[in-house]
Amino acid sequence: MLLRKLARSLLTTVIVMTLSGAMAQSGYAYEKAVEGPDVAKEKLFPKKSTVELDAKLGSVLNGSYIQTFMFNGSVTYFWSENWGFSAEGVFALNSDKAERACIETFYNDPNFAIGAQCGGSGNLSQDSKGDANFGPAYVPIRELNYIGTGNFVWNPLYGKQLVLLSFTTYFDFFIGFGGGLAISKYYPQQNNFPDGTPQRGVFCTKEEAAKPNGCNPKGNPGTTDESLIGVAGRPQAISQSNVLTHVSVGQRFHFMKRFELLASLDNYLLVGTPQTFDNYITLYGGLGVRF
Repeated sequence: MLLRKLARSLLTTVIVMTLSGAMAQSGYAYEKAVEGPDVAKEKLFPKKSTVELDAKLGSVLNGSYIQTFMFNGSVTYFWSENWGFSAEGVFALNSDKAERACIETFYNDPNFAIGAQCGGSGNLSQDSKGDANFGPAYVPIRELNYIGTGNFVWNPLYGKQLVLLSFTTYFDFFIGFGGGLAISKYYPQQNNFPDGTPQRGVFCTKEEAAKPNGCNPKGNPGTTDESLIGVAGRPQAISQSNVLTHVSVGQRFHFMKRFELLASLDNYLLVGTPQTFDNYITLYGGLGVRF
C-alpha cells in the first residue's frame, strides 16, 4: 500500500511538472511571436534603401520685429531603418511687424503728451508742452533670404495608433542634426542721423538743467523730417553669409503606401554674427512622398 501511494504521488508530480513546463514553453512562444520585437520589424512603411521628397511650409516663432515664412524642400536617403541623410533648401519671405514700424518712428515724449505713441506727425498738434519729438530707433535686424543644410536623420521610434477608435495610422518620430549656410540681409544698429545728430537721447530733468553746464533741453535729439525716419531712415542693408547649425525634431504620419504628412520644430543657429549668434525657431508642416 505504501509503495502504491508513493508511486501515485511520484506520477502525479511528474505529470504536473510536465504540464507546467509545456504551458510555460507555449506562453513564451506566443509572446515571442506576437508581442515581441519581431512583429514591429514587419513594417508596412519600411525606410531602408528608400528616398523621400518633402515640401514644407513654416514660420519663425521668435522674430521680434520681422514675420518670416519659410518654404522648405528636402530630399532624404535612408541606408537603414534608423538612419538617413537629408539635404534641404529654404526660401524665406519677410514682412515687417508693427513693432518695427513703431520703433523706427517713435516719439521721445517724456511727459506723455502724445496720445498715439506710434502715430504720424499730425499728432504733434497734441503736444501742448512742446517737449515731444521724433526719435527713431534702429536696432540690429536680420532678414533671412536663403538657407541650405545637410543633416543626419535618426528615426528611433516607429509605431501605430488608433484614431477616434475608428482607424489606424502609422507614424515615426525623427531627430535631425547637421549644418549649412544662411544668406541674409543685415541691418546694423544705427544711433545717429547722417549729420551725426543723435537719433535718441535722455530728456533733461529740472535738476539736471539747473546745474552749471548741465543738460540743455533745447538740444534734445530727434527730428520731424520724414526722410530720416521709418523705412527711409534705415541703415544700409548688408548682405551676409553665415555658417549655421541645424537641429530638428518631428513626426511623420504615413498613408497610401508612399505618402506622409509631417510636422517638425527646427532651430537654425547662425554663428559668427555681430551678436555672436542668432537663432531662429521654426515650426513646419508639410507633405512627403517616398520612392
